[in-house]
Amino acid sequence: MNNYDLIIIGGGPGGYNAAFRAAELGKKVAIVDDNNLGGVCLNWGCIPTKSLLKNAEVMDLINSSDSYGISVKDVDVDFESIINKSVQARQRLSRGLHHQVKKHSIDFHAGFGTFTDKNTITVNDSTITAETFIIATGSKPKRLPSLNVNDSEVIYAKDIFQMKSIPKSITIIGAGAIGVEFAYFFNSFGSDVTLIEAEDAILPNEDKEVSQWVEKVFKKKKINVLTGTLADNIDDEKVLISVGVEGNSTGMGLKGLGLEFSDNNHIAVNEYGKTNIDNIYAVGDVIGSPWLAHVSAAEGLYVAEHLCGLNPKQIDYNSIPACTYSKPEVASIGDTEETLVDNNIEFKVAKSFFIANGKAVAVGSTDGFIKILVGTKGNILGAHIVGSNATEMISELSIIKTNNLTIENIFNSVHPHPTFSEAIFETLLQLK
Repeated sequence: MNNYDLIIIGGGPGGYNAAFRAAELGKKVAIVDDNNLGGVCLNWGCIPTKSLLKNAEVMDLINSSDSYGISVKDVDVDFESIINKSVQARQRLSRGLHHQVKKHSIDFHAGFGTFTDKNTITVNDSTITAETFIIATGSKPKRLPSLNVNDSEVIYAKDIFQMKSIPKSITIIGAGAIGVEFAYFFNSFGSDVTLIEAEDAILPNEDKEVSQWVEKVFKKKKINVLTGTLADNIDDEKVLISVGVEGNSTGMGLKGLGLEFSDNNHIAVNEYGKTNIDNIYAVGDVIGSPWLAHVSAAEGLYVAEHLCGLNPKQIDYNSIPACTYSKPEVASIGDTEETLVDNNIEFKVAKSFFIANGKAVAVGSTDGFIKILVGTKGNILGAHIVGSNATEMISELSIIKTNNLTIENIFNSVHPHPTFSEAIFETLLQLK
């Protein structure tokens, strides 16, 4: 029987970051996972999908090459090569992750972990024990079992990596980040795309102006956007379901331990990531929203330091960036204008369009804007960017907000010229 200080069930961003940090702090650590290390993010989500989206970006450049004085003829698309490229990106990072596990002297047990008591789990035919556990098993897609799709093939994001060709037509149900990204992807390669969202706007959690802007761009791209609509009677070649997730927590013996849950199979935890069982913690998607890899990683680090006796700073969830990697990109932190109005919070709006930014004009990427919501003390309450490089630019604003700095700190810094990031400085100058 193997005995550990800490066993982490789940090898995604929350799990492996917790494992690395705990090992660095002197704990004897094991990771248990019945899939490849890296979780959904590395193997089926964040990394391989961004590889796919890069191909879509290249296709967009080819289609607009005339505007750069370059004529491209007879373009041939090898979809299997596109998929293989994304697989290679995943494999390269997976090798690096396995190396880090060995470097930190962490044991990896490949298999499904099931609790027999609060200190013991079985993995395949082995029994392993630990003083403390962290559950980081992630999430799985919600299903729509009663959907009327006629002869269409129903798929989920993971299934795209098994496809051999671009579908002639595809309906995407759910216009959150994943649905919007794949709508952009398939549209770039010529699919007839319909994007359906039950809420009144695509990207319903984003600022209203941002959602409206993306919808306008998508309609210009000939994507059929249907909001406030329930999907039914679909005849397209493929139907991609992207309507949210639920906690991946079943079959582990957790209910037998008396572990408490919140909703949709999400595990209930306190502010320290601890469950109602004193030696069991949980992090990442399995505890609920926001379902983001970088949130899982932050929670893994936080819980590891907490259970090792340190006093880490609690995570400021209102300052965590949300990113959508479509074209245009979308990135945001904090409150929306609508939320601030609803809560009677006083604020000022600073807004500028990329068409006024030198770098954007120079490279032909003027679509979009920056919108920053500033409180009465010069603090950033929220920031919303739609356009090229939005997902990279949001980090600056996240640092400012997380550390309770003010826009004066931005005024006192010098941004390089010409860059997209100086648009942040240019936007806030309106309030100086």
